Amino acid sequence: MKKKRIYILPTRFGFVFLAGAAIMILIGASYQNNLVNLLSYFMLSLIFIAMIQTHNNLKDVRIEMLETEGGFKGTEFVITTVLSNEGKDSRFGLEASYKGLKLLMAYENVLPLVAHGTLKLRSSFEARERGRHEVDRVKVSSAYPLGLFRAWMWLPVKTSYFVYPEPIGDRPLPAGAATEEPGPTLLSAAGEDFHGHRKYETGDSARHIDWKAKARGRGLLVKEFSGGSPGAVALDWYQLDGISTEAKLSQLSRWVDEARKRKLNFSLRLPRKTLPLAHGLQHSTRCLEALAEYREDREK
Repeated sequence: MKKKRIYILPTRFGFVFLAGAAIMILIGASYQNNLVNLLSYFMLSLIFIAMIQTHNNLKDVRIEMLETEGGFKGTEFVITTVLSNEGKDSRFGLEASYKGLKLLMAYENVLPLVAHGTLKLRSSFEARERGRHEVDRVKVSSAYPLGLFRAWMWLPVKTSYFVYPEPIGDRPLPAGAATEEPGPTLLSAAGEDFHGHRKYETGDSARHIDWKAKARGRGLLVKEFSGGSPGAVALDWYQLDGISTEAKLSQLSRWVDEARKRKLNFSLRLPRKTLPLAHGLQHSTRCLEALAEYREDREK
């Protein structure tokens, strides 16, 4: 495997420390003061040791995967970088960043990357431009151990993240029924009939999980009941006449988010693309991704 090139430069504190060491050397040479000379040589030794240790702290670090979570325009989204260590020593103070993304906050970067182990670095970034964006490399850096130098390297990766349209708009959620029959709802009440099971989706309430089926080794299944449905709505692009394309996308984004929070069955109709009636976090994510990727020039 081709070794990754590691770059290293002094930090601002490092430049000040280097200047201080140079001044101490000049003072010691001018006044022939052994104590000052001893201090200056000690500072030089720290510089060389820090440079070597900072460089070695990135050796044998590899990227395993990149996990991305979409976010609404104007808010933030999270990228999780999973790193692995093929060396025999732990690595400390690792940070992950991406070109063109404004870092808002880094989480869990105080934990070490142990030998032959993995580490997740979670960072939040500003969601600026709507759409699907590609990430082709990640910058892994460290200023360990003394902060005098910062070493970094670029690791190739292939993934993407979504920035959803800003969920704004003043039109109420459509009250009309969708064009398909409403599916079973997760809401159960007295008098409702058990409809069946479906696979668990992220965001489903733990109250609806069939724990008996889990104990029998059937995995996580969610109970569904017929009757008492809160209804279903059709979110239609062509219902939004008289406003701009971006305003339509923002209004639909708000409707999708509201329907998800109210646990409604809903469908989404866009020019040349329709997402059928469904509910849950996965369905709302698919709808938001379709809104994020929409390009008017593709419809002409």
